[in-house]
Amino acid sequence: MEQNSNYSSSEFQREEVTLKELILKVRGYYFEVINNFKTLLLITIPSVVLMVVLAWLTPPIYPATLTFMVISEEGGGFNSISAVLGQFGIGGGGGGGKNNLDRILELSKSRKIVQQALFESVNLKNIDDYLANHIIKDYDFHEEWEEDTTGLKGFLFKHKNVEKFNRTENKVLKKLHGHIIGSSDEKGIMSNSYGEDTGIMSITTNANSESLSIVFTETIFRKLSEFYVTKTVEKQTKTYDIFKAKVDSLQIELNNAQYRLLRFKDSNRNLGLSQYKTEEYKLEQEIQKLILSYGEAYKNLEFTDFALKNKTPFVQEIDLPIPPILPRKQSKVKAVILGGVLGGFLGLAFIIGRKLFREIMEN
Repeated sequence: MEQNSNYSSSEFQREEVTLKELILKVRGYYFEVINNFKTLLLITIPSVVLMVVLAWLTPPIYPATLTFMVISEEGGGFNSISAVLGQFGIGGGGGGGKNNLDRILELSKSRKIVQQALFESVNLKNIDDYLANHIIKDYDFHEEWEEDTTGLKGFLFKHKNVEKFNRTENKVLKKLHGHIIGSSDEKGIMSNSYGEDTGIMSITTNANSESLSIVFTETIFRKLSEFYVTKTVEKQTKTYDIFKAKVDSLQIELNNAQYRLLRFKDSNRNLGLSQYKTEEYKLEQEIQKLILSYGEAYKNLEFTDFALKNKTPFVQEIDLPIPPILPRKQSKVKAVILGGVLGGFLGLAFIIGRKLFREIMEN
């Protein structure tokens, strides 16, 4: 018991000494900062000034937002005949709800949609050119490529046939795509979202010019709408085309058979031989068969047409971006706060690090 008591007392004394040393060390660092407050200000103030200057020099952005919604007529009476349509492979429909909204917005960021917008010829600043070239000029990519020796210096797209792009053209296309949708390191100029309750979607472009923001937002929406509608009804459209071709083919055969029958009757009008009657009956039977086949094919065509119309979604814009758009500038207040925090952290690190270095060298 006595040994345990001595051990506990000794341990307590060591902990007391360690705590005292810690308090004295923190106190020393505190007074070191207080005594070098001017040094802290000399480091913090330039940081604040730098952040304010950067905010001042950063060009304003013009947020152009377009809202829209997808309206689908599928449902109601369509479900009651879905079993009949199913035999033609045209019943049912794709998923809906939240997952469908996510797919639409993700599709708007795909390179397939973005490149369609990039190579749309538009007039900006009285110049007709691809949107891709307008972005290259507006964002001064030529200055970034000034020293490049791989073909980027002064680069502009000359054609829009993406399948025939060379390595340099593909490189610029991928750079523009990243500039638009962003990456883990950099925020893109385009963003999108949707309301959880309303299902209303929005596309926003934050470009450095009002006209570019508006035109790019509207172009992306148009390309997205066209692609989404086309792909949604692609299967139904192919089925409709098959039945339409079948109906047209049967219509031609029926017309030909009827024409042959009329010619036969005209040629044998005054003949009452049984062999001619037999030939006439054969032609009439052929016509009856064609009429039945035509009627069945036409019914199938009507079903596919109904399915196609019910399946076809309607992408309805709600609010289009219109000028004038108020520019959004970098906040000077935020710049001061950020500069102060950054400068203060660097100043404290310098003062405390210098004291720590002196103590190590003295020991």
